[in-house]
Amino acid sequence: MTDLNENHKKYLLISFRHVDKLLSEFECILDVMIPRSPFQQYVNDVSPDLRKIIENHCHLIRQAMCRILKEQDIDVGKPERSVLRRISTSIIFADMSIEELRPKYMRGYGKLSDEATDTMNAIATELQEFLNKMKASLPE
Repeated sequence: MTDLNENHKKYLLISFRHVDKLLSEFECILDVMIPRSPFQQYVNDVSPDLRKIIENHCHLIRQAMCRILKEQDIDVGKPERSVLRRISTSIIFADMSIEELRPKYMRGYGKLSDEATDTMNAIATELQEFLNKMKASLPE
């Protein structure tokens, strides 16, 4: 163990958390092979063999970071954030985005016909109903 002070240790831990987040993003991008969204941003140009290599390297980097933290006697701590709370918060933001599709919020984009007004209200209502059902399915 080297002689790192508390600030050095905190910086090392923060840096490792950032690297881990980036690795997680790599892994999420690799999941483009299992398209769930009609709004995909990436073309799947990763072969199955290359995917395994990338996943293996991510695993090795995480192993090394864990070993280094242990050698430096740096406690990672326990997760404190709730997945359910994060989902609930995301539902709120999704609901806000959908609410802003309603005609009263779209005035700055130009006048809507009566038919377009009805269509936009119907779209917002339909999507918000799905969000409300999802929210209702979550435990309090």
